[in-house]
Amino acid sequence: MKEVWEVLWSLACLVRTGWMQRGVPPALGESVALHSFYSAVLAYEIGVRLKKRGLNVNPERAALIALYHDFGEAKLGDIPKWSSDRAKEVKEALEREAIEELKEVLEGWKLSMEYMEGTTEAKVAKVAETLATYFQAEKYVEMGMKRVEEIRESMRESLMKMAEEMGEPLRELLRDILGSA
Repeated sequence: MKEVWEVLWSLACLVRTGWMQRGVPPALGESVALHSFYSAVLAYEIGVRLKKRGLNVNPERAALIALYHDFGEAKLGDIPKWSSDRAKEVKEALEREAIEELKEVLEGWKLSMEYMEGTTEAKVAKVAETLATYFQAEKYVEMGMKRVEEIRESMRESLMKMAEEMGEPLRELLRDILGSA
């Protein structure tokens, strides 16, 4: 368990890079661990609501996938979006390699891999992760950090694309959450 704790501590100490690049002070920056927690709770809640709307999804599994989705960053670090957009295949390969190394320590390493595989539960986890980033950006904007507005709008656009791919249950849910989605 000491090795598991070291992974968790790494994630708790790792402030998400995008926030810092847009002027969020490190002391106010959201850590990867906190982001994963937010994502997991949102994934469960979204999964339950989508299931009620007819989507065949396991909310508990979606929450676990969301909880583990960024565990590779304990080895890799948080790669900024600018870099990951330009080196998508390389980033994905590095993430897979980092997760493979973590399988010696974490029983949940497969959940990190599943996030990249695109199962229904992984898609719900991705929606939750994106929504968590959207909500975090809203909080920073409310605090007067205007440079994060670009992240908020980018996350909103991503959510709309996901709704188009996943269909009406998610479109309806995002309309309820975001308003005129």
